[in-house]
Amino acid sequence: MSDPFSHKDYGEYFQALSKRSNPEKPARVPVAVKPKTVRRRRARIRPSFLFACAAVLVLGILAVTVLTKKGDSPPTVKAKAVALEETRPTAEPKEEPIVFKETENTLPAPDGNDAEGLLVVCSDTDEIVTARNPKKRLYPASTTKIMTVLVAAEHAENLADTFEMTRQITDEMYLAEATVAGFSAGEEVTVADLIYGTILSSGGDAALGLAEKLAGGQAAFVEWMNQKATELGLCDTHFTNVTGLYDANHYTTAYDLAIILKSALKNPICKEVLSTYQHTTQATPQHPEGITLSATLFNYMYGTEPETATILGGKTGYVNESGYCIATYGKNNETGTEYLAVTMKNSSRWPAIHGQIDLYKQFAK
Repeated sequence: MSDPFSHKDYGEYFQALSKRSNPEKPARVPVAVKPKTVRRRRARIRPSFLFACAAVLVLGILAVTVLTKKGDSPPTVKAKAVALEETRPTAEPKEEPIVFKETENTLPAPDGNDAEGLLVVCSDTDEIVTARNPKKRLYPASTTKIMTVLVAAEHAENLADTFEMTRQITDEMYLAEATVAGFSAGEEVTVADLIYGTILSSGGDAALGLAEKLAGGQAAFVEWMNQKATELGLCDTHFTNVTGLYDANHYTTAYDLAIILKSALKNPICKEVLSTYQHTTQATPQHPEGITLSATLFNYMYGTEPETATILGGKTGYVNESGYCIATYGKNNETGTEYLAVTMKNSSRWPAIHGQIDLYKQFAK
């Protein structure tokens, strides 16, 4: 067998092999410890999770809203009135206040008419034709209802809406011995019929029905009436009720009442009602044929009208403290010139009626 290692020096080779077989352990050298690298996992948000979050957010908002509403106090009648006004279309620019003017042609009131407050105005020119104490504060009685229907017509959204007449209203008017239209407790009455009933038959029940239906009560409705008086520039008018029943703080003047009448005549609803002689209300179970309402003004005046003029409409009023009051409008039959005539605190009915007729005979030219 041949020597595989002959002729060669393998000393270095074996030394290297020995070292590989028994390697020396190297000295340990301190090494700074590096912070472990954290491998972050990218979160994947599922669509279902997003929908769940959105639902929780919406429910939270709704809960806060409901709790907030529960904590609020109920809205007052006045707040309701304001809210209602805010829903109306933007009003047209306000007209200039009505101002009646005395002229060199203004005449003294006739001695034959015993009204304590008296005013005749040419409606076309706003010139005062004749007057007596036109700005003396007096009690208007049911001529108040001209303002009642003016305010009602401006606030009513639908004349076909109905109001259920209440026992409280009918009893109150009965105890006050007030004039009524004749609606029954529990009867569904349209707003239109309440307006006709307020003017034609001077119904206190109808006037209170309007206040309840439109404002939620008489107090709130009276606020509207006084606001309207301020809007019209009336300095000597204040209302405490919608019917005209006596109250020491319920007053106006012949001058202010003429402005109220002229303002009402600019409203188509009011003008129609103030000039109507008869109206039959809508049929109801309580009144299957309706109620026939007749204007007290025309009932007294038919057959005694002035030959040269026509009294077209208006309103009467009476309580003990006010005497007899009448506010009318009419025209000269030849020229068509229109007039307003207001008499307050006449001594009795017929001097008031005939006094108005004589005013048209004498001054409506």
